[in-house]
Formats: sequence, structure tokens, C-alpha cells
Amino acid sequence: MKFFNFYKISLASVLLATPLCIFCLKTLANTPTPQKPGVIINSGSTNACGYRIRVFPSGKATYTVCNRKGAGEIKVNTATKFFNDISVAQPLSKLPNISCAKSVSFGTSTEIKYQGQKSPDISCPSNDSKVTNLHNDAESIQKELNFSTSKNS
Repeated sequence: MKFFNFYKISLASVLLATPLCIFCLKTLANTPTPQKPGVIINSGSTNACGYRIRVFPSGKATYTVCNRKGAGEIKVNTATKFFNDISVAQPLSKLPNISCAKSVSFGTSTEIKYQGQKSPDISCPSNDSKVTNLHNDAESIQKELNFSTSKNS
């Protein structure tokens, strides 16, 4: 009889747990995981080459600077922060378009592209934390990849 009671408890546990497992699997399936790269585009200036960085959630990155291609890796935490900041800032086209005075020789513009969206220039100082976070992410990523934008290289 004990075996029978154990069987009832086990069967009941399975029957109760199944809907919970299905719910968990559905939730995981609907959780977006960015697989497409976020792209940082810097215009360059008279004195510096522009660049384009493709950043993947894994931390892998490819870039083009001064007509040279390269690849590297950034910290996963940096990549995660970048994609989180993109998520918070969406839709990117609705970020405030802030203009500022820029030097003809040294002034650059920086934009973020992600899944068909494009931000305005994020390189001007802003009171909007979404713009500031994306700008700081872009600078951190460029520094971690450690490539030169010098036209003399």
C-alpha cells in the first residue's frame, strides 16, 4: 500500500509541476536575447579617422577604422551594459537630438544603430541619462578595443 501512496504522490507532483514547467519554458522563449550587433558609428574629423564598431552580446566585436578592419573582444559586462542601455533608450530615433558647438578639426558625431533603428548624434553633452549612458558605453567600447583613430598611423 505504501508503494501505491508513493505512486499517487509522485503522479500528483508531476501533474502539478508540468504546467509550471511549461510556463517557465514559455517565459524563457519569449525573453528577448539580442543576437544582432549594436553598431557604433563615429564620423571622424579632419584630424581623426571615423570608425564603425559592431558589438555582439558575447563581447566579441569587429571594427573598421582608417579603412582597416579589425576584431577584438570587450568585457562581457561592458557589452551587457551597452545592450541594456540600448533597450532602455528605445526607440533610438526618439532620443533628443542635441546640438552643440564642435571644432571643425576635432568635432565628431557618434550614432548608435540597432535592429533597424538609428540614434541621433549622442556625442554632445546631455541632461538625458539615456544619451549620456550610450555615449559613455561607446567611449568605453572604443577604449577597450584599443585601436587608434590617428590618420598618421
